[in-house]
Amino acid sequence: MATKRTKVQHQLRRARGQSIPLLALMIVVLVGMVALSVDVGRTFSEERRAVAAANAASLSAMNTYVRRPAGTTNTVIYDSIVNSLRSNGIDIENNPNIRMEAYYLNARGEPIEGGALITRNGTVAPDNVAYIQVNLEGDVDTFFARVVNQNQLPIAATAYAGTCPPTDGVYPIGVSNEYLSGNEFRSRDSNGDGVPDNNWTRLTSGTYRGFTKMRLYPTDGNQPGQFGWLRWLDGRGASGANANSNQELALALTGTGTLSRGFMEVTPWPATNLPRPENYPERPGELNVGDWVYGSSGYNNSNELRNALDAHVANGTRMVLPIYDVAVGQGSNAAFRVVRFGLFVLAEYGQERGKPYFDFIFLGDPNRQGTACSATPPPPEDANIVRLTGSVELWPEYQIINTFRRPVQYVVVLDVSGSMNLNFYGQGYLNGRPAQCASGPAGSPPPNPNCNGSPTYAWQPQSERIIYVAKEAIRLLIEQTNMPGNPNYNPNQPIDQMALVWFNADIPTTNQFPFSSNPAALKQAVLDAGKTNNSPYLTQGGTNGAGAIYRAGQLLQNAPTTTNQLGREWVYRRAIIFVTDGVSNIFFDTTKSTLNGGQSNSNTYPQGHFCRSLGSKVTDNAECQTTEVGGTYRTGNRTFDRPITQMVQNANAIKSNQSIQTDIYVLALTAIPPTGLRDGVATTPRHFYIADTLERGADGLNNVDRIMLAINAELERSPCMSGSDGEWRGTIPGNHFQSVGGLRYPNVGEVILQDITTNSVYRTPIVAGTDGRVRYTFEEIPRGTYRMQAYLFYRHPLDPPTAQPRMYSQIFTGGSSQSDMVVVLDPSSQAGFISTVEQNLRLRLDGNVCAVSN
Repeated sequence: MATKRTKVQHQLRRARGQSIPLLALMIVVLVGMVALSVDVGRTFSEERRAVAAANAASLSAMNTYVRRPAGTTNTVIYDSIVNSLRSNGIDIENNPNIRMEAYYLNARGEPIEGGALITRNGTVAPDNVAYIQVNLEGDVDTFFARVVNQNQLPIAATAYAGTCPPTDGVYPIGVSNEYLSGNEFRSRDSNGDGVPDNNWTRLTSGTYRGFTKMRLYPTDGNQPGQFGWLRWLDGRGASGANANSNQELALALTGTGTLSRGFMEVTPWPATNLPRPENYPERPGELNVGDWVYGSSGYNNSNELRNALDAHVANGTRMVLPIYDVAVGQGSNAAFRVVRFGLFVLAEYGQERGKPYFDFIFLGDPNRQGTACSATPPPPEDANIVRLTGSVELWPEYQIINTFRRPVQYVVVLDVSGSMNLNFYGQGYLNGRPAQCASGPAGSPPPNPNCNGSPTYAWQPQSERIIYVAKEAIRLLIEQTNMPGNPNYNPNQPIDQMALVWFNADIPTTNQFPFSSNPAALKQAVLDAGKTNNSPYLTQGGTNGAGAIYRAGQLLQNAPTTTNQLGREWVYRRAIIFVTDGVSNIFFDTTKSTLNGGQSNSNTYPQGHFCRSLGSKVTDNAECQTTEVGGTYRTGNRTFDRPITQMVQNANAIKSNQSIQTDIYVLALTAIPPTGLRDGVATTPRHFYIADTLERGADGLNNVDRIMLAINAELERSPCMSGSDGEWRGTIPGNHFQSVGGLRYPNVGEVILQDITTNSVYRTPIVAGTDGRVRYTFEEIPRGTYRMQAYLFYRHPLDPPTAQPRMYSQIFTGGSSQSDMVVVLDPSSQAGFISTVEQNLRLRLDGNVCAVSN
């Protein structure tokens, strides 16, 4: 029997008003989404307006800058930006929600040194601006999004403007950068006759007063010149003729030129010895810095060419000319690499010995020749690379000299070997012509096997020989000492004395002049030292540095250490000044009356030894003349250390002998290796000086004279007190600096970074700008944490006149000085084309101004 099911029906009851909260929530969400979308859309619109306004403002600022009259201030440039933004609906002065910053950038897209930020500061706008950057950032007030607590939305815009590459007014004459220095022609006097080369002159009147003028001659085959003819195309030119023809050259020099009709870079990359940038040519068909330009052989002094040049002379045309640093090939196969552009005026032209010449006035960079164009910065090659830069200031100190001083006992040790007949570049004369007779600086040709340093090949003029310069510097030193008969002799101070040792391969006891306080006799002894063929400026022989140091030690060992003068006993301050131009290569042997144990030549090294393979070159190889590299030399039953090692041993014996107590100074002439001299012979590296070239000053003194004066000033120094300016200094003018080691002005120091994680080391120079302001820049360095060290050299004008520059290397931060500091390179903002970190430095003197180590 089937069971009967009963159907039960359940009814659900709804509570009144249950859906109202849900509907309200949905309405709020929908309103919020609509409001946010409306406000976001409005924000995008505002940002597009900001981008357009920033572009217009950067162009307005760049056009104002390009067309500015002399004396235009930063205020004018700033106002042009503000006014342009206002005309585009952005009023930064009455809208606190919008912020603007603008920067001057250089040709690399970096903030310029000494004032990149554009403000109403009233200073004159700088001359080295290539781009202007305008940054806008701020917030847009919302309307509907306030419902969801979003009161503002951010906007940002960055725009760059530069100058369009010039086309009209650019002419196919490439000027060599070698003959330019900044915005002037470089003045040279190659033959030493006191008359500048190439009719160089500084104009003293007329429109171009203060600018320089020089005569330029073309390159001729492999012979370098000051300019080269160029062509803009490789095929058919503007007139349809061969681009390398005289017709095209004349056309390109007529009127405003033909560059606007087309340009072709030299391709492929023409210089096999120079690395090719990946993006060459960066902007094809447009003449820019970094491009290679074709040379032209179309010149033939035609009427058309002369007519074009005559027009430029008559009109005083300001001609934009490419400036090149490297040229390869000849004639129509030549190519010139452009490194900058210059503005020139053709004053005159003509022919000399069948070659054309141009008399050009150089006006510097053509900054105001173009119009503004928007610039797009290149994307960073590596987002982890930043640029680190900063200003450098120092706390200057100087000596206040008292009147008390000790007498000085000098021993001057002078190299009179054959190489002293040459000039500072290792050059002599062969068959009446200059020749490379010894090793010269880096880049010099190899020595000519047909000449050497013997008197036969002595350099002309005599005044440029090393031996002449050295002897005159020693004679100058004699005049600075406190001896009767000298110009500045002070009878109220104790009298100095001096002895002389001269050396080549042989150093008999007669190669010395005993201690004397007679300046005239000492000067004559210097002239007579090592003279050959009865000439004081001719020498010969090898280099026995160890024997020379030994003889100097003997003189001091046998000389009194005290003197009774002015009613009291004085203890001499003693010093050896070792003057040499060569590598010591003669074995020191005390069993020989001349101390000459023979030359350390290739035959003194065992078979298979690296130094033996050098042949005759081994005598000038400093490393091989050390026992550490060359090993000992055994002959008969005797074993010799190598000559440089022997020289250092003899110097150490003097420095450790308490009865002698002397400092040893080394003056290295020419670019000889410092091996053994700086860290062995000299008392400290600070006592080592090198004059690798001959540099003459306007006062008649050369760099060797100045080094000798600096040594004398230190030795003649009286007890002193420290003086200070009492304020930080951010400039180092050229007359407050003296070359130290490898530093040459405007490089006045160095910043060193060491990555704390990898220990990688990076270095960059501290450079004094044209206004003397001091800065440093690492163009590309990985982000990270670094240990920073820095040093610079400065010579205070209140120091004694012959004082050498002092090292400032203590970083002042947080109220104290330390030798290093930690910097973190992780920029949060960007000025310029790449991320830039600004880390300014303040440096204090390393040690006490009166300490000997300074």
